[in-house]
Amino acid sequence: MQKFFTKSAFNQAVECPMRAYYYRNGKDYAYHYEGPDGIAEIGDQFGALACIYEGVPDENIIRRGGANPVEAQAKSIDDTLELLRKENVDIGEAAFSTDKYLVYVDILHKRGDELTIIEVKSKCISASKPLYRFDKKGKCSSDYLDKILDVTFQKYVIQQFIKTHSEFANLKVHAKLMMVNSEAVCDVDSLSTLLRIKFLEGGHREIECAPDIRKILKGKTRIDRIIDVDEISDKIIADEIPNIAEMFNGCFVDYVEKVADMYINNRKDYSLCHIGTDCFKCPFRKEADDDKLDGHIECFQNMCGVNIAGKSAITNVKDASKGLPTSLKKGAWLEQKKFFLTDIDEHEYVPAENATPEAFQKRTELSNNDLRYLHVHSVKTGSSEPTFLKEAAKAEMSKWTYPLHFIDFETYQGAVPLFRGNRPNEEIAYQFSHHIAYEDGTFKHAGEYISLEAGKFPNFEFVRKLKSQLDDDEGTIFRYDIHENNILNAIRIQLIDSNETDKEELIRFIECITHPTGSCKVPFEPGVRDMKDLKEIAQKYFYHPSMGSSNSIKQVMPAILHSDPFFHEKYGDDMDPYHNLPYLEEFAAGVNKDEFPADFDDSDVWNADKQINRGGISKLDYVLLQAGRFNKLHTEAIRKASRRYCELDTLSMVRIWEYFRISTK
Repeated sequence: MQKFFTKSAFNQAVECPMRAYYYRNGKDYAYHYEGPDGIAEIGDQFGALACIYEGVPDENIIRRGGANPVEAQAKSIDDTLELLRKENVDIGEAAFSTDKYLVYVDILHKRGDELTIIEVKSKCISASKPLYRFDKKGKCSSDYLDKILDVTFQKYVIQQFIKTHSEFANLKVHAKLMMVNSEAVCDVDSLSTLLRIKFLEGGHREIECAPDIRKILKGKTRIDRIIDVDEISDKIIADEIPNIAEMFNGCFVDYVEKVADMYINNRKDYSLCHIGTDCFKCPFRKEADDDKLDGHIECFQNMCGVNIAGKSAITNVKDASKGLPTSLKKGAWLEQKKFFLTDIDEHEYVPAENATPEAFQKRTELSNNDLRYLHVHSVKTGSSEPTFLKEAAKAEMSKWTYPLHFIDFETYQGAVPLFRGNRPNEEIAYQFSHHIAYEDGTFKHAGEYISLEAGKFPNFEFVRKLKSQLDDDEGTIFRYDIHENNILNAIRIQLIDSNETDKEELIRFIECITHPTGSCKVPFEPGVRDMKDLKEIAQKYFYHPSMGSSNSIKQVMPAILHSDPFFHEKYGDDMDPYHNLPYLEEFAAGVNKDEFPADFDDSDVWNADKQINRGGISKLDYVLLQAGRFNKLHTEAIRKASRRYCELDTLSMVRIWEYFRISTK
């Protein structure tokens, strides 16, 4: 099968040419993805919606499925050529190839000799925000540069296609981006469910639109924004934008041609690459139990002559490259060949005279440089001793009012709204857990809320239930990080715009326990019970070497508990309950099948080997739940698993409080 340099390979090569090589050889090289599950599928939904918006007939959407990828690829190219011979035509997934390139264009409009390509991205942008800006020196800045480069590459490839196909020699190419308009209000019920995600053999998928979707959407508000990128794409190809040309070693076309040649011939070429701090974050790296090759280790070995395998990188300090000491910033670490945490002089963060245990105990809180010092020092010395500012923590705790409340939310955001009246990426709060702790050291799981019912907008009932559980006293409320504050701020705006009869009461409640975010459109004063951030508190007064530079609750909670033998005696092997969460199969086995029968076959979406242990229900599964794709038995199994996970989050917060309480006595 002929190998083409594709849009996906180009996007990898923009980050680093060697990433394109590792991407091509994915069977041999490990790939570590850290993004949320479901992003690609929701992007597919928006892509299908875009075809409807742009009037692409179903018969002109070129399908890429099929058991034989060579035949499928050839058919896509042939179908595109046939449609292109029409005077005017609209095509979805048009395929253009040359001797070395192949791109699939999301939407293509042909009007006579004018071709307009539209790259569809499920990234949100407001209606008025500029896609890019130029400064006085001609440099370009954009939060969406990767999207602009994507469509620029497609334009370049189609221009090469035109040069090699005489029958299309008169065609001119124009480029546009379609993105999600974050300000658009959806006026369609269950829009997402009209775009059914189908899973095919070989890991492929497609979107099956509801038969009457075009009729339903006629005259309705579009949730997209189309932006002309013709001028900037031409400037990029012509190397007229200095900072972007620099990304391609001075010449876009030359860079693309060289990387394409390297890719097609499956050849490593480090001469096009530059080592930087981003290389430490290269996704082509393996985990401890992976037997595949590690791309980022190979790069450092071949370009710098250093073996980084199994060693803690210099960018593992708090705030990564921004947290490096002054002597190693601005590439000085590379000039000095200092690649590891052990190469850092920790006393650049904290002078020796201020780094004694006695000096630390005089602090009122741990600064960022204190945390960096403790991290680097522990790696260099092998120390496993925790640092706890006992007196400072005690002073903080004296400000708390019992009983203490610990809350955690599970939420959803998606480009395609699930409910009428919502905007793209508007927050959906479908679950919370609530623990209470008392002054005598006892605690309990006091309540929860979860709503997975298809078609039911949960946010306002969510707040009602939360209010009913927090209104009985004036106890201090804790969250872990800023998420809960942001969610309640978002629901407050939804309430302001709503017709809920009790909205004023609910708004007052939210204002009582939150503070306004930086983007707050309707300002208010911080509440008298403004939630305290337990993550911030833990960071101010506690550090354990096992945490590294992480403040995740999944790192902090076990680190805290392992700091005191009391907790091992009390909890035994349950010191890290996240690790022991059951798989969905076990939850399904415990469901009452008379009450929750398997009323239809959902084997196309059900995964019994999945754990809900990283951020709650995945984006994809929440979309599938809203579409009614899981049967009653499996819906209940997911509900039980999500309840257990969310309860663990607030239980972990309780255990952090428990450590503080005992250690300050």
